[in-house]
Amino acid sequence: MAKQRDGVLDAMRGIGIVLMVVGHSGFAGTAYIYLFHMALFFMLSGYFFRLGEGLSGLRHFCGRRLVTLWLPFVAANTVFTVCNNLFLKLNILTTDGRILDLPGNQVTDPVTLKDIVGRTVHWCVFDGGTQLGGALWFVQALFQISIVYAVVEFALRKALAGRDTLLAQGFVAGVLLILGWQCSRTGWNVWGLGIAASGYSLFYLGVLVRRVGQPARTPAVRVGLAVAAALVLALLLPFGSVGLAANQYPSWLFLLVASAAGWILVYECAHLATLLPPLGKTLAALGRATMPIVILHFLSFKLVSWVGLQLTGGESYLLAAFPTLFTGGAWWLAYTVVGLALPLLAYQPYRAAKQAILKKGRPS
Repeated sequence: MAKQRDGVLDAMRGIGIVLMVVGHSGFAGTAYIYLFHMALFFMLSGYFFRLGEGLSGLRHFCGRRLVTLWLPFVAANTVFTVCNNLFLKLNILTTDGRILDLPGNQVTDPVTLKDIVGRTVHWCVFDGGTQLGGALWFVQALFQISIVYAVVEFALRKALAGRDTLLAQGFVAGVLLILGWQCSRTGWNVWGLGIAASGYSLFYLGVLVRRVGQPARTPAVRVGLAVAAALVLALLLPFGSVGLAANQYPSWLFLLVASAAGWILVYECAHLATLLPPLGKTLAALGRATMPIVILHFLSFKLVSWVGLQLTGGESYLLAAFPTLFTGGAWWLAYTVVGLALPLLAYQPYRAAKQAILKKGRPS
């Protein structure tokens, strides 16, 4: 029998992925979104953490993470590298130095077969990444965090002889959070390990939330909690924001409070969304397509930039502007819609094929 999915948790993923794309679209409220949107995914991953018994359970867990996290990271960056020269011809990337006049942009050189092989080796050990695959930093961090968490959990189970590991894991999470904060203050983030140290505590918070559980609430109470959490985040905003991609945040306490408030906000909103089946199902569908959206939304943005250039008559090299070219007005909305819709459409054939294979493999 197929495992029943939790519509609320899928909707939470959907809300999170919408916020991620909106945050990259040039939306004016990006700083507010950044307070919690990526921390949400680390917490969700912790919420779903399961480790089987013994060494076989650890091997199975690590094997699954290799397939679901490491492989997409390597494959996506490799495909983007293979397509590098094609993207240059299409102006999705550019060798034109004028692109440097736009903040945050870069000149891209053509690649050879040797370059592709060499860079793929680097992708395999999480050494760098491609511009169009820039959002994959999260996949790298989640792989590192989940593997380390599983190894620590395995070791703690052995050391504590079957006793509860939650408090011990909390101590480890606290130590790593302080180390992550020190890395944030000094700017040290080799191989993304500073991000992983900070994110470990968020993963642990997700484990803790599942253990504590959540009581049933009326819609009115859920609205009140969502509003309260949104206000907490608004009060935090003047004191700084969170940029987990660079492991930047004002303090370890700020990170924890913002992440917890963000979880409450999204959790209650997801519950409310499921009361409206069309909305809940749409968010759940987006939540199930998280990886394709992470991989493809920057590339999808190029369609909006191309249409804008056709309308405004701008020079073709400007298509390479990253992540977006046009700002102000409703451009962010166009980027968001396309950044969600195109990856979701691209994901459907894969999802249909996967379901067909699984259905064929089940006994009649």
